[in-house]
Amino acid sequence: MLIRNFDIALAVCIFFISLLLPAISVHAMSGREVYEKVHEVRSRALDRKTEATMVLFDKGGGRRTRTLTEYSKKADPEAYKVLVVFNSPPDLKGVGFLIHARTFAERDLWAYFPEYKRVRRIPSSSQDDSFFGSDFSYDDFGGPPNLDDYKFRILKEENIDGKPCYVVEVTPKVRRKYSRYIGWVAKDLWVHLKIEYYQDDFIYRAGAFRDVRIIDGIPTPFRLDVENRKTSHRTELTIGSIKYRTKFSDDMFTQRALERSGR
Repeated sequence: MLIRNFDIALAVCIFFISLLLPAISVHAMSGREVYEKVHEVRSRALDRKTEATMVLFDKGGGRRTRTLTEYSKKADPEAYKVLVVFNSPPDLKGVGFLIHARTFAERDLWAYFPEYKRVRRIPSSSQDDSFFGSDFSYDDFGGPPNLDDYKFRILKEENIDGKPCYVVEVTPKVRRKYSRYIGWVAKDLWVHLKIEYYQDDFIYRAGAFRDVRIIDGIPTPFRLDVENRKTSHRTELTIGSIKYRTKFSDDMFTQRALERSGR
């Protein structure tokens, strides 16, 4: 009888362990490891030229259309440079934005406005501010962040548009405009398909990344929709063309070049 009871207890134990195994496998990859994969993809994508159209939708149904060109260059293992220039409409033509990142944690930002004929430095405290009136931030046009500045926690797995994703909570160690964000990262692609930025318990900004294509081996969302939940303002960015593995010279990423782009 004792042996039989032991066998029953063992069977029950094995049964409950088998129920736990799926949960264990879900968390076999840590949130940090997921974002290391994201970081790797974003780093490989740094040498590029992008032509894009940005459409801004206001709460009343009005819309404004802009076109822009982005140039990006990877330098040292943790350094990169980015130049963004607006091509239209006329009141924004020549307005530019420049990033010099010495490391993933240290970078300088500048903006140029042809109307004033001057380059203005953007303080790092403003990196989460609106990118020229859109629902993107200046930080959205930068390279990958320094992972050591964040804490990561996998919440669950979920499908987005039929693609399995890790759902990860990302919390900055030093509070920014957002207190945390939740990212839906596509397995095997390692790009965001959805993201929600929180101010405490309120979602103030949300993004969706669609039409993911593999270009030169790099997963690339060709449509990005970002909405400000507080103002009901929305921005849609569509990539017209993108070229990776570009070889731009450092001369293209100077403040003088930023001024020339506006002429």
